[in-house]
Amino acid sequence: MRQSYSIDLIAIMFSVGCLPLMFLASLPSDKQWYLIGSLLVILSLFRLIKMGNVLLAISVLGLGFLWSTQYANQYLNSIEPYIDKTLVVTAQVDTIDTHLDSAERSAYYIKFSVIDIADSDLSSTFPLSVLWSDRLTPKAGQIWQLTVKTRVVHGYLNEGGFDSQRFAMANKNLLTAKLINANLLDDKLSLRQTVADRALPYINLFSYRGILLALVLGDRSQLVEQQRLMMMQTGIAHLMAISGMHILIVFYFSFFIIKLMTFVIPQRGNNIIVISLIAWGGALFYAWLTGLNPPALRAILALTIWIYLRYRCYHLTSWQKVNRIIAILLVFDPFMILSESFWLSCYAVICLIFLSQWLPLPKFSRRKKRYYLFRLLHLQFGLTVLLLPMQLLIFQGISVISLLTNLLAIPCITLVTFPAILIALLASIFDLFHLALWWWYVAQTSLSGLFYGLAQFNLGWLTVPADFYLLSVSGWLLVIVIRTECWRRFNLTVGIILLMLACPLLQPLNYQWRLDMLDVGHGLAIVIHDGRGAILYDTGAQWQTGSAAERVIIPFLQRHRLTVEGIIISHQHNDHIGGLAFITRRYPKAWLMSSSNQLANRYPCLAGNSFSWQNLTFNVLWPTKLVDNAQNQDSCVVQVTDGQFSVLLTGDLERKQEYQLVLNYRHKLASTFLQTPHHGSNTSSSYPFLYHINPKLSFASTSRYNGWKLPSDKVTARYKTLKLDYHVTAKTGQISLFFNNSTWQMKTMRGQINPKWYHDWFGSLPIYE
Repeated sequence: MRQSYSIDLIAIMFSVGCLPLMFLASLPSDKQWYLIGSLLVILSLFRLIKMGNVLLAISVLGLGFLWSTQYANQYLNSIEPYIDKTLVVTAQVDTIDTHLDSAERSAYYIKFSVIDIADSDLSSTFPLSVLWSDRLTPKAGQIWQLTVKTRVVHGYLNEGGFDSQRFAMANKNLLTAKLINANLLDDKLSLRQTVADRALPYINLFSYRGILLALVLGDRSQLVEQQRLMMMQTGIAHLMAISGMHILIVFYFSFFIIKLMTFVIPQRGNNIIVISLIAWGGALFYAWLTGLNPPALRAILALTIWIYLRYRCYHLTSWQKVNRIIAILLVFDPFMILSESFWLSCYAVICLIFLSQWLPLPKFSRRKKRYYLFRLLHLQFGLTVLLLPMQLLIFQGISVISLLTNLLAIPCITLVTFPAILIALLASIFDLFHLALWWWYVAQTSLSGLFYGLAQFNLGWLTVPADFYLLSVSGWLLVIVIRTECWRRFNLTVGIILLMLACPLLQPLNYQWRLDMLDVGHGLAIVIHDGRGAILYDTGAQWQTGSAAERVIIPFLQRHRLTVEGIIISHQHNDHIGGLAFITRRYPKAWLMSSSNQLANRYPCLAGNSFSWQNLTFNVLWPTKLVDNAQNQDSCVVQVTDGQFSVLLTGDLERKQEYQLVLNYRHKLASTFLQTPHHGSNTSSSYPFLYHINPKLSFASTSRYNGWKLPSDKVTARYKTLKLDYHVTAKTGQISLFFNNSTWQMKTMRGQINPKWYHDWFGSLPIYE
């Protein structure tokens, strides 16, 4: 019993030791690492003299910390030599080709495993995502010689937005590359591609091919945007991403099929362990076919450990099994601690165990078939309530009808669609044409019926502001209160706890007004707000697959519970006006101000005009006339002031117009802060202009690896010569200014708002080659 306790203690303390990898602002230096290691050695010596669980816990905690941080350091050191380099590599294709044949196929990313680099020793392979633009189509298993220009993954970094830097680090997929030249060395296909080629002719016949590909091969790149949006808004997207649930279904499906086959073999061959191992092999094959993505790999490892513990006859509780499995997973890969899917998977299992033990169903309803719906409702309602904290932390919102849609979708996917897909896949592999076509049709029909039902209930997605996140824990509190009946004697205590959870809602703002330059890549989007209403200055760019408004601006506004009351458009270039249509659809009552007479302006942007909003005054300094199509020289220049501090917003103003502003306003241009004109281009930020403004702080909105190499080296040197503090979103992420009475404070996403060691590493890299 004591030994079992020690193993569980070791497991949980090792996991806790890996936890700081999520929160550290920087990784420990070599000196700090060796100092901690030396202290652990001393503790181990003391433990040899006097056994003690406290020393054991501290030692394992430190070991977990050292293991995870050293793992991160070694990984970064192994990647850094290949960043921003032109390399000639030999690489094997990992990505299964699932694209439809098309003469107009656009460039797309293909994942390779680099096995050799010219003029360099390579100790182990590493993944590389190449933007493929060659006419030849690579298939999984082929070996190519590639000449590539490497880049590190870079994404937007804002409050409320998706952290692509953390995602890339968790999946150890940091390097991307632009293709320069490609030569096919070996045309041999992998077994994965061969299996896919057998199934693709059938899958391509159906309208739900994107979902079928996601469930068969783990390829979500072919999902139709409308289907993707509906799955997210109805809360069933988790059913279409390969996870532990799918691996477990394959295991039990294989187990059931093999168990049926045992009726025709002698009884001595009916060994439950052998059957389980064969079923495990089926689950492993499926996980391998889908690319062994991190969730599938975790699920296979967890299933392997579970089978081992189960058939070694270890009498362990569910909590002990989960504890040990998590620890073993983190030994294999400490970066799992950064993965949102890892947390969601582990948290879901914990919720299931907690629900079964603390709020179990009555005995009469546990096995009888007529209570199936009741059991499913109990399970789904319990998971919805208990998963709420993790749901809000990861997705910043919930589907308002997820309980109902999951009651419809889970039986459909697990009992019809997914089994039909597995049978169809096997029939496709063995070239049983009619059988394969029939079961693919069954899967298609079930998806068609499911999405028809979802369309009837699709009420949209409810984004929840960050202030409500702590209150979501009340679901756990509710279960504990019901089970322990503590509300009978400790109702005041329960009330106080609920009040404490609601404290963020009651917390007053620590600023009078605030300005945020969002990290939207090459573009501009600035939010000026007082905690309730907001005015936007520009709306970022729009692309074929979305816009900065959808990916960055709206999530930021929703996180802070802001309503857009007005929009100022500096000029009509896409990187400034691209998100306008989307923003106006979301906030139809917002007024518009621009220097174009072709837009529906409530306020024309003309020099000399001004208006007040809250306690701020907006003074228009340029242009002097409206035009049909506003260009850089027609940028709407606005000075925002609260009477003590002022911000000059300049859009893409150029040098000639800067000179004109100096002549017109001279020392009235003086501003505390400056939005750097034209993203730091050499065509702007002239010496006279900067001299008359004399800002305490300047900030530019640029993207990493932009084709114009902005901000210009000459402009950067100019700011340094004038000793002006200068910041760029490509390095800092979101830049925020807080104003309160007679003080102001600047915070950046990378530096103060959300400092993490991986954000710091990305920020330390050059902006462009």
